[in-house]
Amino acid sequence: MFLLMFAAIGGGLATASILSPFGGVVAALSAPLGGSLCAVLAAIHLTRRSTHESDANWDIDTQTDAMVASLRDLAAQSAKPELEAGPEAAEEPKRAHRA
Repeated sequence: MFLLMFAAIGGGLATASILSPFGGVVAALSAPLGGSLCAVLAAIHLTRRSTHESDANWDIDTQTDAMVASLRDLAAQSAKPELEAGPEAAEEPKRAHRA
C-alpha cells in the first residue's frame, strides 16, 4: 500500500516538474493524472510479482513434498534389514560392545 502511495506522490511531482515549462496551470492539472498513472503501473507490478511468488511457492511445496516422500522411503528401507534379519542381527552390536 505504501508503494502505491509513494508511486502516486512521486509520479505527480515528476509530472508537475516535467510540465512546469508549459505553465503552472497545466502542471497543476496534469499532476493528479501522472500520479494516478504511476499508481496504476505500481499496482500492475505488485500484482505480477505476487502472482509469480505464488507460483514459486507452489514449486517449493512440490519439491518439499518430494523430499519428504524420499526421506520416508529411505527410512522404510533402513528399517527393513532389521526386520528381515531377525533378532540375531539386533544382538550383534550388543556383543561387540561387551567384548
